[in-house]
Amino acid sequence: MAISATIVDIRGKAFEPVLEELLFENKTVSENLVSFETDVKNETIITETANIVAMQAFASGAPSSSGTLGFTDTALTPTKVMYYQEFDPNTLRPSRFKRSMRPGAWEVMSSEFERTVMAGYGREISSDSEVKFWTGETSATKTAIAALTPGTGNGSVGAAEQTWAAAQTAGQIDGVVTKMIYNNGALGTRVKVAGTTISSSNVAAEYAKVYAAIPAVVLAQTEKPFIYAPYSHKQFINIYNVSATYRDLFAVDIKADKYFYNGIEIKFVPLSENVIICALPSNLIWATDLVADINRMEINKIANNREDMFVKTIFTIAAHVARQSLNVLYIG
Repeated sequence: MAISATIVDIRGKAFEPVLEELLFENKTVSENLVSFETDVKNETIITETANIVAMQAFASGAPSSSGTLGFTDTALTPTKVMYYQEFDPNTLRPSRFKRSMRPGAWEVMSSEFERTVMAGYGREISSDSEVKFWTGETSATKTAIAALTPGTGNGSVGAAEQTWAAAQTAGQIDGVVTKMIYNNGALGTRVKVAGTTISSSNVAAEYAKVYAAIPAVVLAQTEKPFIYAPYSHKQFINIYNVSATYRDLFAVDIKADKYFYNGIEIKFVPLSENVIICALPSNLIWATDLVADINRMEINKIANNREDMFVKTIFTIAAHVARQSLNVLYIG
């Protein structure tokens, strides 16, 4: 594929800075907002315990066994994915990037082009992989969710969940939201909250629904949960707080970029609009061979006897949701 560009043949002076696209930083990775399982080449086993204990009367004789020792193994295999793009650097000759090309007809690669355009391409890959981690959905899972019968309890798929799943574009992996709805061939056991369209006027009321649904044992843990919310909620919260008489629901430190609801820190990630998750970070797992693979790009000629080039990024990725019954999924 050729470079997509609108070029002005430079005869005068070029404006020095190259104005890059505005991107959301991949904070899920950079701030460790979830648990990372690395060095997973093909498969890793995640084990969850489920024990039942029963108090019984003391007996001097032979005791009776009571209770259950249980565990569940899940084999998690990350999907190997690739981003690949071909381009012809000869397209750059009449552009601003000719200024950083070395002399000679053979030399058409620009260091400025690599530093700005290619660097931006790498950040797009990182950003896109973050979106897929949270909201990805495979074609098979999309079909499976569509075939479910919606209901109101946690033991059934919600109508809003089904609508959300139908609206996603099928891709390479199932992300966190998808796995909370439908996990490894079975309905997810998440705590389901039916929501609505969230705005600055009702954001507090909708967060109250999420908070009320959190299992009490989660709030009693040493590890504290996060509320994961779409980027737009930061604006909704700020607008709400301006007009709110009491601002103790949403505690905001603008300078430190810290947001809390009833003491639970809110982390803004690329979730779909009207979707909120509350979970312990250790329950949301990003599995990969090496996290740094996301930012590694190979740039080279397509073949020895060709001048056009390619840029390629290869990495593995999988999302896993552990202890599903302790995690809250709100979808409006």
